[in-house]
Amino acid sequence: MVATREDRNDRRRGGRIPAILELFPEQKVESFRWHRHDYPAPIACWNYHPEYELHLITHGAGRVMIGDHIGPFEARQLVLVGPDLPHAWFSPLGGGEAMAGRDVVLQFSQSWIDGLIGLCPELAGLLRLLAESRHGLEFSGGQALRCGTMLEELGERTGGARLAGAIALLADLTSCSWRRLATRHDPETPETTKGGQIARLVRQLLAADPAEIRHQRIAASLGMTASTFSRQFRALTGESFMGFLQRLRVGHACHLLTTTPLPVTDICRASGFGNLSNFNRAFLSLRGCTPRQFRQQARQIAMAETRAVVVPSGGLVLS
Repeated sequence: MVATREDRNDRRRGGRIPAILELFPEQKVESFRWHRHDYPAPIACWNYHPEYELHLITHGAGRVMIGDHIGPFEARQLVLVGPDLPHAWFSPLGGGEAMAGRDVVLQFSQSWIDGLIGLCPELAGLLRLLAESRHGLEFSGGQALRCGTMLEELGERTGGARLAGAIALLADLTSCSWRRLATRHDPETPETTKGGQIARLVRQLLAADPAEIRHQRIAASLGMTASTFSRQFRALTGESFMGFLQRLRVGHACHLLTTTPLPVTDICRASGFGNLSNFNRAFLSLRGCTPRQFRQQARQIAMAETRAVVVPSGGLVLS
């Protein structure tokens, strides 16, 4: 079917075109996710996800859509988007033009932030921000500019230093000026439509053992054939179920490679791959290195971060 001009305008506005459910398999090596991406990019689309997202535009301008809000944006805009709130930033570009590193994102789950606030009552000031973020919050003023810089600098840190930086950033957000963007939650997210079953299932799969997930069994649990389930999964998430499952399995393998001494062949089976050849091919495609190279790099990073000497006073000095 050929899209009409009205259809294309609706797509640009987010109208009638359902938001894509953005999927990130659970990470075992970090408690939150920091990433930077270009524009255009597959991830830069009208989407929603169950995590909170602090989003910085480093350069460029255009129009932002968050829930039912549509408005202009400029460089250094800093926005906190709550769970399941559709959003997208669109910049006008010429043919073949691209903006490198336009978007910087800190993404974290409800369970992580709840646990953090429970351990650190000093962060209780975040509770109001988190509640209001379900409408999308735009931060402004000098403090917001400083928080944007802090968000960018997280990309230069690893391990405990990155965690400390993220906590400091979230604490500083509570002193920023902000305004609501959307007047309400968008009622057209798939959670409230026929895709709701699949959306809820996806969240269960993110926490499941990937070696136990079977395509046919999943489809049958929803009363669908495998092909019908695959079509609906792609329509909801923008990717194939098998592609999602492969990312889930590789993510689980990364966790085992960095936290256990298991041989690569055992990790291959424990992650749900049928043979070592497929495992190596999938891992190389998604991570840019082999499982053995990944383990070696992880060990080198861990050694660099945990170098320490004991001083006579009994204190600990990090070198």
